[in-house]
Amino acid sequence: MIVNKQQLASILGKSEEWLTQMQKDQTFPVLERGRGRAGSKYETQDVITWMQTRQVENLIGDKIDIEEAKRRKIAAEAALAEVELETVQRKLIPADQLEKEWSELIMNCRAKLLSIPSKVSPEIFAADDLTTVKVLLKQALQEALNELSVGGSSFSEDSDALSTTAGH
Repeated sequence: MIVNKQQLASILGKSEEWLTQMQKDQTFPVLERGRGRAGSKYETQDVITWMQTRQVENLIGDKIDIEEAKRRKIAAEAALAEVELETVQRKLIPADQLEKEWSELIMNCRAKLLSIPSKVSPEIFAADDLTTVKVLLKQALQEALNELSVGGSSFSEDSDALSTTAGH
């Protein structure tokens, strides 16, 4: 059925202003463009088909967004599975465990280093020469450093885990 703008607006349940906005789309079906009283003419079925096509295109656009969201979710789940696998294989150490272990190690080292003066001062006082003093201090420092390098940490046995984690 061929109608004018006012009739088309009434049939579609839209305003004439809405139709004016839709006509800015080059694909909007205008049967005959007119001005003033004559106005434009429209084939009702063509306009309804155009509107349905637009709705489908909008839905497809939304579907693409949903598909992208699904792809991102799958990628995130795969990344999480890799992290969990590396943790189980001890290639990756959880940050909280690493922090706890290092804190204990540093505190032990600190205590050991701070105990050096009271431990070696009697021996240094009794030393006859500077070379002996140097040897005593070096031995005490070496003992503290050995404790740090061998330390009581649960991951120290697996030095590869520590070096791999540093790269992540």
